[in-house]
Amino acid sequence: MTCKCIADILAPENLTIAFNYISGFYYLASVLGSTIGSLLLSNHVYILNGLSISCYLLTICVATYVSPHCGRDDSGKETTQPFPESSEEDPLLPKSTDRSLNLSHSSPQNTQPYSLAQLLFHSWRASYASLLTLFSSQDPTSTVILVLLINGLAARIETVLSQYTSLALGWPLATVDRLMALKALVTAASLFALPLVRKICLEPVYAGRGGSTAIDLLITQVSLIANTIGMVDLGFSAGLPLFVLGLCVYTSGSGLADSLISFGTCSLAEGESVAEFYVRVGLANALAALIGGPLWSAAMSGVIRSGWMPLGTPFWLSAGLFGTAVLGVATLKRA
Repeated sequence: MTCKCIADILAPENLTIAFNYISGFYYLASVLGSTIGSLLLSNHVYILNGLSISCYLLTICVATYVSPHCGRDDSGKETTQPFPESSEEDPLLPKSTDRSLNLSHSSPQNTQPYSLAQLLFHSWRASYASLLTLFSSQDPTSTVILVLLINGLAARIETVLSQYTSLALGWPLATVDRLMALKALVTAASLFALPLVRKICLEPVYAGRGGSTAIDLLITQVSLIANTIGMVDLGFSAGLPLFVLGLCVYTSGSGLADSLISFGTCSLAEGESVAEFYVRVGLANALAALIGGPLWSAAMSGVIRSGWMPLGTPFWLSAGLFGTAVLGVATLKRA
């Protein structure tokens, strides 16, 4: 829902940059939160719980008091929409007999507020309907959703990354946590660097060669290649230097999802809804999480029990999925 609101407000060329900064701050916050949590957990657990609850309450207050017109130009002049609006009703809003109630440009006196129960019910109904037709949309949307699903499945290998690192390097979990903190910092640095690289290096080159969407596809493809190489390297676990190098190479592809979602938003076919697209993105991510976590845990368990399979086999399988996603992005470039 948040990403859909951002897509409605921002111009297409600024969408990926906004997603990069949001993701970068998320990873920085995760490192900061983990550090504070580890310091307070042993002696001040009640302070830690109170701090967590305070952060949630602060988030609720900020979200509640944000103006519904934040970032929009609501002047009387006719304005252009950053993305084409679908003629269909918003799938996240309850259906009404009066069509004007579901149009974004309807007058305030004709708009009726919806109860929380209505919004939750119709949001669930829209999600269920989208699940049944997840890949039935037009190209390139269906290809984007498929690549997101494959990438999500491959990236869920991180479920067993800490265990694998401990087994491959012989480290205790406390030392492994430091390496995971390094991974989060490299991820944040990559995400914060991408907008700068985009502005300085890529936009002048692609100004007349597809613009923002071409840049998004390039970043997506390079990120997938980096993920593939990093996974192959991690699978060999050939000593600490190469292991850290492989982890950093893999982590440098962290801008993949942001660029691919931005490309999908800007490439919607006529008649497709931005809200419906983000519902499909959320469903693809949820399916990847539901399937990928148990899948890689079972794969790692099978490798350990076999006694003869290389310990890095699940990571090579993940690299194969990333390579498959590279082929999917190549079809988008030809479209």
